Amino acid sequence: TERATTKQSLKHQANTQALLCKSPSEEGEPSPPPEPRGALLQGSQLYAVIDVVPVRRWKEFMRMLELREAEIELVELEVTHIRDQQYEMLKRWCQQTSATLDHVFAALERMELAGCAEALRQSLPVGP
Repeated sequence: TERATTKQSLKHQANTQALLCKSPSEEGEPSPPPEPRGALLQGSQLYAVIDVVPVRRWKEFMRMLELREAEIELVELEVTHIRDQQYEMLKRWCQQTSATLDHVFAALERMELAGCAEALRQSLPVGP
């Protein structure tokens, strides 16, 4: 009958809507971080990080941040100047992870570079 068909199509529409509504939330849309330190690193901050980490410990720092060894070696081959290498490594790390200042500070502290972490905190325009 016509009523049964209408009921079925309404049921089908409801199912379709339920599916449409479900999928975006299941993908887990990232919510904006509540405070600046949890915010993602920006270009100018990359240079602030480069300035405080001792050059001789840079690779160790990138390993602490869990940039893959292959990436580190690739950047060394592709990029000539050390400062450009540092920037490129940080940039790649930022692209691969949710790179936050918290990660950077944690890595510096694990490397016992608390002084560098402090210098970085002072050089960045961070909220309270």
